[in-house]
Formats: sequence, C-alpha cells, structure tokens
Amino acid sequence: MKHKKKMNRRERIADYINQRMEGFSKVPNVLADRALKIGALSFLALFLGSYMGRQMDSASFIAWSVVMWLSGIGYAFHLLWCGEKKEYETIEGTVYEIKGKRIPGRVCKVGIRLSDGKQTVLLMDKKHQFTIGKKYRFYFNKRKQGVLFGIQKVRCCFKCRLLLWGGRN
Repeated sequence: MKHKKKMNRRERIADYINQRMEGFSKVPNVLADRALKIGALSFLALFLGSYMGRQMDSASFIAWSVVMWLSGIGYAFHLLWCGEKKEYETIEGTVYEIKGKRIPGRVCKVGIRLSDGKQTVLLMDKKHQFTIGKKYRFYFNKRKQGVLFGIQKVRCCFKCRLLLWGGRN
C-alpha cells in the first residue's frame, strides 16, 4: 500500500513539473533569458557572499547575500509568471523620430510607427540608445499603466531599472 502511495505521489509531482514546464515554454525569449540571467547572478551573489561572510566571520554579510539572492530569485520568477500568464502587452514598431535627446533632462520622446500605420510616442530614459529606422518590441505590464517591465529590439536587448533588454534572438 505504501509503495502505491509513493508511486502516486511521484506521478503527481512529475505531472505538476510537466505542466509548469509547458507554461514556461510559452514565455517570450527575452523574458526567459532575463530571468535565467537574473537567477544565475543571484546564485553567484549567494555563493560569493556566503564565502566572503565565512572568511570574514560576518553573519550580516551572509544575511545580506541571502536577501539579495531571495530578491533576485523572486524577480526572476515574477518575470516568468508574467510571461506564463500573459500579463503583458506588446507594442512592436519602427522608430521614426527621437525628440529631446540633447536638452537637459532625464527622458526623451521616442516616436514609434506601428505595423498598422499608427504612431505613438513613448518617454524613454536617455541612457538607452535608439536608432531611427530600426524595429523594436516593447513589453508593458498590463496592471501597472505606464510602467515598462521589458523592451526588446528585434535583434538585441538591454537592461535598465524597469526596462529589460536581453541577448540576441
């Protein structure tokens, strides 16, 4: 009887893992890539922080390493969850103008021409480089109006605070 319960439990765990893997396979590559990189960086911070904390006999150093690891892993799972649940909106278009690049301030206006001919203007941080005539794909969080959690150039991506760029497609 115990043997059947163990097998049944193993089958349920295997089914659950398969369901989760199917959901994560639907996640856009830019979000999955960013989650993978954030997760790897979090484990590196945990490993190095724990090692250095042991060498210096500092419990607070180890504790801060664990806090950094937890926040990184949490953010990585948040990205995967948003991708799995389709909690994002996508805007893809060609940059047709950039205004305010040379004036003082933190943001500039980037004009995007969508594939259906409509035009929209996005406020973007000046540290991001856009090229007029190139296609970009922007990922917006549906729940938080106006807050970006991802952006992808058709061929390459980058990262900033709430703005994500990944590797090559």
